[in-house]
Amino acid sequence: MQELIHFTVQKIKELLEQFNEVQALYLSKSFDFDARFDAFLNEVLEYFRTKGNTSHESEVLKVMNMISTVKRGFNPIKMEKIITGRREMLAGFSFNGIESIYDILMEIYARENKKLEDAEELISGIIVSLYQNGILDDEKLKDMNSVPKIERFWTSLAEQNTAISGINKKLRLTIIPEDIFLILEKIFLKLI
Repeated sequence: MQELIHFTVQKIKELLEQFNEVQALYLSKSFDFDARFDAFLNEVLEYFRTKGNTSHESEVLKVMNMISTVKRGFNPIKMEKIITGRREMLAGFSFNGIESIYDILMEIYARENKKLEDAEELISGIIVSLYQNGILDDEKLKDMNSVPKIERFWTSLAEQNTAISGINKKLRLTIIPEDIFLILEKIFLKLI
């Protein structure tokens, strides 16, 4: 089942905020870093498990296992016992893990945000066209002050107009109807 893109973007933003906190702890060489980073990795792992995203789940587990191996006193690359510099090696592998997680989160954020931006651009064009053709005016716009009203409006447009029906189907290939209604609400709020 497809997830609400708005929710995914919001969740990734929250994870990025936590990520920034973890990075600040790393930068300040805080003793709280290890525990906070572990907690963050567990939250990211749980998010990917819940979504059923096994490839990203594997990446997070890989980072966690690398760090765990260093904490146990072994170099995860050479699989040799660490004699000296264990704390420095842990810091290096932690930094590597931080970078990996950042890349994953930013890739997801950029991809999902692009879907919303593309949909908003397409829907904005439709709304402008509806204004130009007199189908939509300021009074009708003010009346659409709730998601159910917006849903009825959009559904009736898609049923009456084959071009809008086609665009609606194209949109539904990448986003769910609730995303469409939230985008419409955002556009309408800009126009009021």
